[in-house]
Amino acid sequence: MAKPDLVRHINQARALRLLKEQGTLSRAELARFLNLNRSTLTFVTGELLQRKLIKEAGEPFVTQATGRPGTGLRLNPEGAYFLGAEIGAERVHLVLIDLEGSVRHRQTAKLHSSEPEDVSSVLVHLVQSVWRNELRNSSRLQGIGVAVSALVDAQGVVRIAPTLGWDRVDLKGIVQPQLDLPVFVENDAKGAALAELSFGRRAGQSDICLLFLDVGVGAGVIVDRKIFRGSNGLAGEIGHLTLDPRKNRRDERMGFLETQLGRDGLLTAYRRAGGEAQNLAALVRDLRKGNPLAKKIVKAWGEWLTLAIRNLADLFNPRLVVLAGALSELFPFVERDVRQRLNERHFPTIDGLEITVSAFGRDSSALGGAALVYDRVFSVPNVDFLEDLEKIG
Repeated sequence: MAKPDLVRHINQARALRLLKEQGTLSRAELARFLNLNRSTLTFVTGELLQRKLIKEAGEPFVTQATGRPGTGLRLNPEGAYFLGAEIGAERVHLVLIDLEGSVRHRQTAKLHSSEPEDVSSVLVHLVQSVWRNELRNSSRLQGIGVAVSALVDAQGVVRIAPTLGWDRVDLKGIVQPQLDLPVFVENDAKGAALAELSFGRRAGQSDICLLFLDVGVGAGVIVDRKIFRGSNGLAGEIGHLTLDPRKNRRDERMGFLETQLGRDGLLTAYRRAGGEAQNLAALVRDLRKGNPLAKKIVKAWGEWLTLAIRNLADLFNPRLVVLAGALSELFPFVERDVRQRLNERHFPTIDGLEITVSAFGRDSSALGGAALVYDRVFSVPNVDFLEDLEKIG
C-alpha cells in the first residue's frame, strides 16, 4: 500500500496538473475529476492554498456538475518560479517563468570563452542577477534547468559537445556548488520537447517527438508524458543515424544525418552551388526573394527532413512531430513537398501524423531547461512501481 505522504503528493500533483490544463475549476469539479471525496479534496486544496501554489479565483460561478455557485480555484502564478538556460556556442540565454508557464523575464549574455569554467561563471552570474533583481531573492525560485546542444548523460555530465569543444564535462558538478538551488542539465532537444508538453498548447497530449534543427540535429521524445532518455540518458541522437555505410567515420563528431540536415551542411551546399549566403538569415532572404538556387538547395534539404520525420514516425509512432531550432524556419518553404512525400508512402506509422513548428522561437531550448524543473511540480509518481519496490524490500 502506498504511504500517506506519497498519496498526498500524488493528489496534489494531479490537482495542480488539472488546474494547469483546465484553468479555473470549482472544488466540486476538482473532486469529480480527481475522484476524491469532499474531505480529502479539502485537505489537498487547503495545503496547496497554504503553500500559495493555488488561489481562489475571485467571483463565484455556477458549476456544470451541481448547478450551484462555487468558488473557483486556479494556479497562483506567483506561487513558484523556475529558471531555464540555453548554453550555445556564443551566448547563454536565460528565461524566468512563473507557475502558469508565462515568461516573466529574458536575459542573454555573450560568451567570450568556451572553457567550461568560464561558461559556468557566466551562467551563475546570470542566475544570481535575475534571482536578486527580478525576484528579490525569493525562496519561491525552484531551481535552474540548463539545456545544452550536446550528449548529456543521466548524471548531468556533458559527454560530447562539438559546438563548445567539450568532452566529459560535469556541468552540473561545476554549477551546483555555486548556487543554493537545484540544478538540472539536459540535452537541448529533450528539454525543448518537454517545453512543448509543459508550456505549449498540448493539453492532454502524452506522446510528442520534437526534431531540433540547428548546427546539430537531435530528437526529443516524450512517451506517456515523460522524456524517453534511454539506459544512459543519451537517447534521441537521430542526427547520428548512418544512412550511408560508405561514409561511416570512427571519430564521429558530427553524425551522418546532421551533416545533410544541419545548418553548416546546408550553407556549405548552397555556397558550393554558387550561392553567396554566409549565414542562415541571408539564405532565408534569398528564399523569400524567390532565388531559384536557394529554392533548389532547400528543396533537397527538405528530402532529408522527410527522411528524419519518417524515421521518427517508424520508431515512435507519435501523433505529433514538432520542429524546433533555427532551421525550423525553413519548413514553410518545403512543407507541401514533405507532406506529399509522407502521404505517398502509404505506411500506417504516419497515419494522422501532425507536423508543426514550435511557437517558442529562440526561447525553445531555454524553456526546455525551465521545463526540467517545472515538470517536477506536476509529476505524478508511478505508484505501482513504488509498491512493487516495497514488496521486494
